[in-house]
Formats: sequence, C-alpha cells, structure tokens
Amino acid sequence: MERMRRNNVDPARQTHQVLESTPLDLIETGKSLKVQAERPHLVSLGSGRLSTAITLLPLPPGRTTLGCGVTDIHLQGPGITPQHCYIENQGGTITLYPCGHQCSVDGLPITNPYRLTQGCMLCFGQSAFFRFNHPEEALRMKSMLPASQVLTMTKTNTTGTYLPHNLKYTQYL
Repeated sequence: MERMRRNNVDPARQTHQVLESTPLDLIETGKSLKVQAERPHLVSLGSGRLSTAITLLPLPPGRTTLGCGVTDIHLQGPGITPQHCYIENQGGTITLYPCGHQCSVDGLPITNPYRLTQGCMLCFGQSAFFRFNHPEEALRMKSMLPASQVLTMTKTNTTGTYLPHNLKYTQYL
C-alpha cells in the first residue's frame, strides 16, 4: 500500500490494483470458509486481541519493505523498527533480509538472508507473527508425497465429526 502512496496513487485505486493482482478463491466448506491465494503471501496471525479480520499480505515480484515507518507492510509492536526488514521475491524464490533487526523463522533467530519455505512461521520484533504461504511450492511438496501420506478426511461417526481416514475414531477417546 505504501509503495503506491509513494508513487502518488490514490489509495482506493491501489487497493483495487492489489485485489486484481492477487486473485483469491473463497471456498465454502460446510460451516467454514476457506480463502486461497495463487501467489506467495504472508498471513497475519493477529494484530492484537481486538482484531477480527484475516489479513493476507501479497509478496509481489521485487522488494517488499516491512517496519513501523514508511514501508510497504506496516508492522507494530515491541521491537519493531521503522525499516525493520525486507522480503524479496525473485522469480518465485522468496528471501527474508533481517537488516540487523529482530527476526525469527520457526522460532529461530536469523541474522543473514534466509530463503522462506511454505508454511514457515515468522516473527518480527517480539510480537508480530505471520505464516508464509507459497501456493506453488505447497503444490510441488504435495505432489512429492506418497499417496499413503496424503491425508484425506472422512466422516467417521453420527455426530458429523471428520477425521483423517487412516486414523480410527477410538484414537481420540
């Protein structure tokens, strides 16, 4: 968003451009709603206890800056600096550059550029948590799993509970 503001683009027009460039699929799955994006993105894991929204932050090709200053993705919380870090998307390879500030991947502090992989958990500062999603990479990973390891859900009892097909209901009792 800030990238567009710096280029003197109307914020409403910028939001429309982001939505057009980040197609989302909304899939109703019974009593839930699944949101799926085609391109690499971050999923915010909370903006405080009062947040009720789900925030997807696209990582377009090029550099995306993060911090509490003038950046593409605004972060807040203890330990966040104005130019905290940046993420580069070069040909679908996504790399986090910590810029000397507090960043961790899957609970481990990082101090050098780090290639992000599907599903990794990110923390910036002390409390800005995100999950990294890379849909193309996830699809490749799933295709490499043996068929016996791909988990499918089947209805196993009269209450409508769904469990992985290779587990017995009694394992949960």
